[in-house]
Amino acid sequence: MPFRSHSQPPVGRWAVLVTFCLAGCGPSEQVSKYTAPKDPVDPDLVSDAPTQGEPEVRVLGAIAEAGKPGEESWYFFKFQGPKLGDSYPPRAIERHAADFDAFVKSLKFPAAGAPTWTVPAGWRAVEVQTQFPRIATFRMRKSETTVDLAVSQTGGDLLGNINRWYGQAGAEPIKADEIATKTRVLTVDGRKVWVVDVSGPGPKGGGMVPPFAK
Repeated sequence: MPFRSHSQPPVGRWAVLVTFCLAGCGPSEQVSKYTAPKDPVDPDLVSDAPTQGEPEVRVLGAIAEAGKPGEESWYFFKFQGPKLGDSYPPRAIERHAADFDAFVKSLKFPAAGAPTWTVPAGWRAVEVQTQFPRIATFRMRKSETTVDLAVSQTGGDLLGNINRWYGQAGAEPIKADEIATKTRVLTVDGRKVWVVDVSGPGPKGGGMVPPFAK
């Protein structure tokens, strides 16, 4: 019977196959991600200048009852400069609008004395000499514009005070039956609070509106 030999596969071919399998079947390399820290934003480089067609001035503030209903005594919480009627560009106000909303909603009205509040991060109390005394002034900055929030108390009727702020924005006055739709009415710590947010070209003629016009 003729002798038959069984051919053996070359050793080199098996070695290549094993090496390839080991290389392909091993765990894949993990890719690590690294996020470089961002440099802090320089507020001087953040512009608040309105673009063409945008309003020049935004008036944002809140009016709360300071006494019993009908007494025409009010607490004012308003973004304004050292002089009565000073206002800010809309973009400057927008950077602080969320903090202002939280500030208003934190208000507490004790039975006697001025209201209390929770001060948002980045706000600092400052002393400002003004014609009309203030309960407090807070200063803040996120852009090229340094912004003040004034807290004060005075009289006058509600509509007159709202329209004074409308005049500072250069907007047309509203009517008494529009207060509920042209302002945001909140109830905070049992008191009614009217939030006024109006934008416009600024006061006509550049003059100030009488402070307690009725």
